[in-house]
Amino acid sequence: MSFSIASGRTRSLTNVLTVSWMSRCSSVNSKSTAQVYGRARALSPVVLPLVLVGGLALDNGGFDATSWGWGTLLPLVIAGTGLVLGRARSPNGLALAFLGLLGALTAWTWLSAAWSNDVSASVLDGERLLVYLSSAAAFVLVARRQVTRFLVGLLAAISLVGVWALSLRAFGGPGSYDVASVSADATRRLAAPLGYSNGLGLFAAIGIVLALGLAVRLRRPYVAAPVLVLAPTLYFTYSRGAWLALAAGGISALGLAMPRMSGRVVLALAIVVVCAAAIALVRLGGPSGAVREFSHAAPSVKADRSRRLLSLSGSSRAQYWHVAWRDYRQHPWLGSGAGSFQRDWLRSRPADLPVLDAHSLYLETLAELGPAGLGLLAALLALPVAAGVIARNQPLAAPAFGGYVAYLVHAAQDWDWELPAVTLAGLGCAAALLILAGREPRRALGRNARAAGLCATILVGLVALGALAGNQTLAAASVSLDADEPARAARDAGWAKHLVPWSPEPWRLHGEALLSQGDLDGARRDFLTALRKDSSDWDSWVDLALVSRGTTQKRAVERAHRLNPLEPIHR
Repeated sequence: MSFSIASGRTRSLTNVLTVSWMSRCSSVNSKSTAQVYGRARALSPVVLPLVLVGGLALDNGGFDATSWGWGTLLPLVIAGTGLVLGRARSPNGLALAFLGLLGALTAWTWLSAAWSNDVSASVLDGERLLVYLSSAAAFVLVARRQVTRFLVGLLAAISLVGVWALSLRAFGGPGSYDVASVSADATRRLAAPLGYSNGLGLFAAIGIVLALGLAVRLRRPYVAAPVLVLAPTLYFTYSRGAWLALAAGGISALGLAMPRMSGRVVLALAIVVVCAAAIALVRLGGPSGAVREFSHAAPSVKADRSRRLLSLSGSSRAQYWHVAWRDYRQHPWLGSGAGSFQRDWLRSRPADLPVLDAHSLYLETLAELGPAGLGLLAALLALPVAAGVIARNQPLAAPAFGGYVAYLVHAAQDWDWELPAVTLAGLGCAAALLILAGREPRRALGRNARAAGLCATILVGLVALGALAGNQTLAAASVSLDADEPARAARDAGWAKHLVPWSPEPWRLHGEALLSQGDLDGARRDFLTALRKDSSDWDSWVDLALVSRGTTQKRAVERAHRLNPLEPIHR
């Protein structure tokens, strides 16, 4: 009897100790997990723009199609994780409207492939828009109390790119000026790592506005330290458009931050602006003189740096805009299709300039997507401006507003939309304005909303994965051809035929690989297949002329000449 009682007490004591030990371990593990998760949530607003914007900037600005896959998947993973864990908060009305308009613009871009004269380019434009849509969706999920960290992360990404650019200038040699430009002084203008001088200049301008604005509004002078890097980066790009964007952004930020001005002050400022414009016009010889100055070539950096920065020359933009406007006049309702400007330019260009874009987001959108596309874009870009006015009393609204206006001004005269790193910097400022204009606290997303968001995330992710595989395979085939490895190029192009069957490029690359191996008949079959898929592909007509004789060759040369009259064809 006594033995039984002792045994029972021993088992009770053991159970108590076991439960106590397990409870303690559980509490420690729970505490550790909570701490880790809390730190991750605290750092995510900084890491998201730092990795996404900075990574795309270092990857040639995200210009190449091979960058868009991971540029889409990364924010999708972040947004999807928040939806699965139930931590995502419902965006406010302005943010939802922004996402809806961006989704509508993306859908309209994809739909334009149905009437486009360059289906492959339309699909690529749609793929690029998926980067913007997924990134914007991840940006607007940031809470208002995290906007400071988000903007600091964006500024850190821009600053690191500035440090990288200046380091390349100091130690990298001629390769640091790798800019896709026909300008005679392109090798003297800082462009890396984005690959385009004007794009890097705008990138630095947005960073300067953010750094100065955050330093003033947060009353922390050390936040302005990145200006020491970004100012020389902007200068060495010799980008006049970027300086104009910086001025517009700075004035906008200052105007939003200042208290409401009296009517007399506004009138005085208006008089000053009008007088300055009048003096400038008189010095240029009137409106006609300003037009002539804009149409002339700009002074080279080598000849006179300061004169170039003060020049009003548009560097052939008048010609680009004329062709875009004429394209719109020819397709006034739906446009010629997303990404089709290059073909229109090659057909009717007045000078031998191999440009891809109209150097104006708004005019190119009108020419390619018609009035409906321009209307969607205008409504989309106007929402953050309205949000900035609504949130003008918020300390962070002014710097974000200035950075966003800098992007809008520069996009009117350059092809920033085709550089995802630069565009995401602008969209980051826009997202901050949309968040600041909303009310807090935001309610958690319901089960149905989370399910719909997850379905959309998975769908866009699958499209991005397919696009990533196709673009990577096409790029591998092209690289193999350049490396004189036709067998590998033919294999990669063969895979690309299944991944991007709507494009003539896999068949053209496969034909060029067969031609390198001496298989003229096989190459001719591939080139004919490419032309059946796209009869306006100039490269395929030139390739067909190389492997044909007689009437077929003559017809191929004539078609190629009609598509690109200024490009000589050597039979």
